[in-house]
Amino acid sequence: MGTPRGLRIGAALAILAQTAWVAPAGAAQAVRGPEQRQALIDLAFVLGEAHALHRTCAGPTDDTWRGRMRTLLQVEAPPESLKTKLTESFNAGFSAKDAQAKDCKAASELEAKLARRGAELARRLSANSP
Repeated sequence: MGTPRGLRIGAALAILAQTAWVAPAGAAQAVRGPEQRQALIDLAFVLGEAHALHRTCAGPTDDTWRGRMRTLLQVEAPPESLKTKLTESFNAGFSAKDAQAKDCKAASELEAKLARRGAELARRLSANSP
C-alpha cells in the first residue's frame, strides 16, 4: 500500500523547511539582501499555511510547523524588525489557510499546491544563501 498523498507532501515540506535556511556556521549573522529577506517572509507565510493545513489533519494541538518557524527564527537570528515581519507573515499564512480548509481531504489538496510554492522558495534561498 502506498503512502497517503498528504503524508508525502507533508514529508516534502518538512524536508524543505529543514533545508531551506540551513547555512554554514556563522551565516545566520550575515546580512541578507532584500530579495532574500522577502523570500524568508514568503517562506514564513508558507510555513503558517502548512501549520494550518497540517492541524486540519493532525489535530488542533499539533505544533509541527510552528516548531519549524521557531527554528527558522533561531537559525536566522534576524533583527527585531525582520523577526516581527516573519512572525506576522507566519500568522497571516495560518489565518489564510485555517479559514479555507475544514476537512483533511481539502487540506491535502491545498497542501499539494503549497508544497510547490515552498519548494520554489527553498530553491531561491539556497541559491542565494549569505
